Amino acid sequence: MASKLRLRKSLKGFSSYSADQIDYSYRLNANELPFEYSEIFSLTPSEEKIFKKNKITDINRYPDSFQNDLKKNILKFYKLKKGQILFGNGSDELILYVLLTLTGKTSKVLYLEPSFSMYKILTKGLGLKGVGVPLKPNFELNLPKVLQNIKMHDPDVIFIASPNNPSGNKFNKNELLEIVKNSKGIVVIDEAYSEYSQDSCVSFLKSNKNLLIMKTMSKIGFASLRLGFLLGDDDVIDCIEKMRLPYNISTFSQLIANKFYQNPSVIDGHIKTIKEQRSIMSSFLKSFTDIEVFASDSNFILIRINKSLLLFNFLKANNLIVKNFPKEKKLLDCLRVTVGKPKDNARFMSLISKFYKK
Repeated sequence: MASKLRLRKSLKGFSSYSADQIDYSYRLNANELPFEYSEIFSLTPSEEKIFKKNKITDINRYPDSFQNDLKKNILKFYKLKKGQILFGNGSDELILYVLLTLTGKTSKVLYLEPSFSMYKILTKGLGLKGVGVPLKPNFELNLPKVLQNIKMHDPDVIFIASPNNPSGNKFNKNELLEIVKNSKGIVVIDEAYSEYSQDSCVSFLKSNKNLLIMKTMSKIGFASLRLGFLLGDDDVIDCIEKMRLPYNISTFSQLIANKFYQNPSVIDGHIKTIKEQRSIMSSFLKSFTDIEVFASDSNFILIRINKSLLLFNFLKANNLIVKNFPKEKKLLDCLRVTVGKPKDNARFMSLISKFYKK
């Protein structure tokens, strides 16, 4: 790293809450009600089968705060070492932890515009100084502009989503690496949608201690788990760990995530289906001269259309919702369409055809 960790002064010598281990036969330490779920509710046969199959017996107990089994499985998957991972209740919590921890010099946070809104929202909410760098009109990365702002502002933290949300496109890995090399603070590359692009910067972690990779299970079929994680240098992760809430990942979330990372290929077929459907939908939308379709490496497609509000309301009236951006100037007349199941996408395309026949 080009400079030492920019840990907030208030956290130097700070001791966070440390939860107890849970592998004891008799747990009389955490003020939990000692009666299990089955002693409170009468289980139906199907519930009993699910509980038994998944070894769920202790909903009345706090979850494992150390998450060692899950950490081991994910680190093995990414070929990383112990201490290089930290979990959050979704990516939002991880963004908050980074901002609360590693903004101890300039208090400036750089992010691209447009991009994931929580970078800007949490930066502003914490009283930090946001530096927004516009993307090019086609939503490509403006590398010279980013490097210029790094030199000018010396941000403590930089957030870059690749593939980007809401534009859907990934950025050139060599350009991302150049940003990391030119930053004295921490660079967080948010790879929430990387499974749909088959592109990742995890390999850069080995030689770049100021790099963090942020992942989430929300975009690959497990949104309800609210499970995200940071991968990075163990010293950086250890600093952020100071702010992690002790029981932030539920027992159920750990159980399902563990099951997935023991056999992550189970979603390969679904990812393939989404990519195929993305291609079908993009080709269909491009057949309309009034619709501008942006390239996507994600599980959604961004379009621009002069009648965006009319189309948005027409779709809603037909019981179909997409994402619009009424308050975002850089996304004027844009709609973001998530790629769904084939039948859902067929319904969307049918409604588009109907809209243009009106």
